[in-house]
Amino acid sequence: MKNKNITQNFQHFKPLLIGFILIILITGYFLTKTWQTKNHLNELEQRLKNKNQESQNINIETVTPENVYQWINKSDVQLIDIRNNNEYNIKHIESSINIPLDSIKKNISKFNKNKQLIIIDRENNLEGKILVDHFKKEGLNIKYLEGGILKYAQENYPLITNGDPTVKTNLLKIKPIAAEEVKKDLLSGKIFSFIDTRPSLSYNLDKIGGSTNIPLEKIEESKDSLPTHILLLYDTNPERSFKAGVKLYDMGISNFYVCTDTYEQLKQTLFNKQK
Repeated sequence: MKNKNITQNFQHFKPLLIGFILIILITGYFLTKTWQTKNHLNELEQRLKNKNQESQNINIETVTPENVYQWINKSDVQLIDIRNNNEYNIKHIESSINIPLDSIKKNISKFNKNKQLIIIDRENNLEGKILVDHFKKEGLNIKYLEGGILKYAQENYPLITNGDPTVKTNLLKIKPIAAEEVKKDLLSGKIFSFIDTRPSLSYNLDKIGGSTNIPLEKIEESKDSLPTHILLLYDTNPERSFKAGVKLYDMGISNFYVCTDTYEQLKQTLFNKQK
């Protein structure tokens, strides 16, 4: 009878015991993986510090600017620009993400290990090649843009700029339109797709009915979901919509106007609302 009770108690606690063992095994696995990742990143850091000793140990695959241009926005390719933030913001390749070399260690989770990774440097640099060589040895499918973004630009492939309104060439990229002109065009039957480039929080608090919110910061990633009609870009700060327009132009899109008046002025003009 006693043995029977012991057996029944064991059967009762058996699922709990199995679950406990599984938790220990899973936790151990992730702790091991975390330790290995940290150890590998420390090794990379050490290689970068001793870069002058590494030139003979590098074995990488390179790709041409033409390859990269053809792979823009491909779902199975990730373009990673390792220049500093300022350089990236001034000019970068469409759909690339910015992970500066000195922040790789804390941003390693942004590397999509299931994709073809392309590292973009300013030009051919030993540090960038060490990075590619290191991750290649870790089993990643990773390659290096030969000649960096300088060669890409020299071969006349388009770059996304920051849309600085003080740069004269940027002024030629947009078609400005005042709120009154927008109203006249609408009354004459012209159709616009209203694109509000303000931050989502501002848009959710107050918006023009039927408009689409694509914040300036998300213009690049929203390229494929833009409406098909002529776009009208506007913002509380017209400089933001100007910059969004320049980015669209840099991506090969030209069917848009940029409102030179503020969002509030546009809304007041269209709906005759008084402040």
